[in-house]
Amino acid sequence: MNVRLAGIVVICAAAALGGSGARTAGAASLGRGFSGANALSGAETMMRRQPAPVNPRATPPLRRLRKGTISLGAQIGYGFVRGSSELNDHFDGGVGYGFRFRYALTSRTALGFSFESQRYSPRAGLPPDTGPFAAVDSELVVTTVASEMVVFFHRERDTTPYLLGGLGYASPNVTYGSKESRRIDEGPFLVVGAGLERFVRPRVALDFSVRGYAEVGNSELSLFSQIVAGIHLYPGD
Repeated sequence: MNVRLAGIVVICAAAALGGSGARTAGAASLGRGFSGANALSGAETMMRRQPAPVNPRATPPLRRLRKGTISLGAQIGYGFVRGSSELNDHFDGGVGYGFRFRYALTSRTALGFSFESQRYSPRAGLPPDTGPFAAVDSELVVTTVASEMVVFFHRERDTTPYLLGGLGYASPNVTYGSKESRRIDEGPFLVVGAGLERFVRPRVALDFSVRGYAEVGNSELSLFSQIVAGIHLYPGD
């Protein structure tokens, strides 16, 4: 009887220990399953929270490029006179200056107004002359006013090339050492040119241009060419 009872007790103890070990292993396996699921869920959440890549926007220029922009400029340069008129026969080249005013019609076009005063020295090697174009003490001064249309390219960049064309009126004067002067070959002219603006500040640009003039006065054609450089200012808004 005692032997049978002892055997039953041993069997029950072994069963209890086996069940406890199985529950412990199951719990550990279940815990590992939950940990793996939580890790996958966290990774998916992090991926979902990352923002979509966005292309960086270009920094807009600080200067105005729209309609209504007003700019003022001044230039100095060197010019030559050519053509079939007597001006070309007696005068060659010299320095001058000009003032520019522009009003933007669009972001790429502007209406310009120019005032210039260009001087030309007597042509070297001329024989002595006692006529009205005496080269010994004379100087040619050409004063012009013009209206121009300016077309800009790549206006959004710091370096902006442009083309120009317009009409104006020229008043050539021959001045002499005796302070006397004589106006000759006065008349209208056509101007064309190309230039380049280089912005060194949002409202300050260096302005370089090459210009050509065809002026008709007294039934004679005078051709003038200029290489000029200066500064252009864009006042505040």
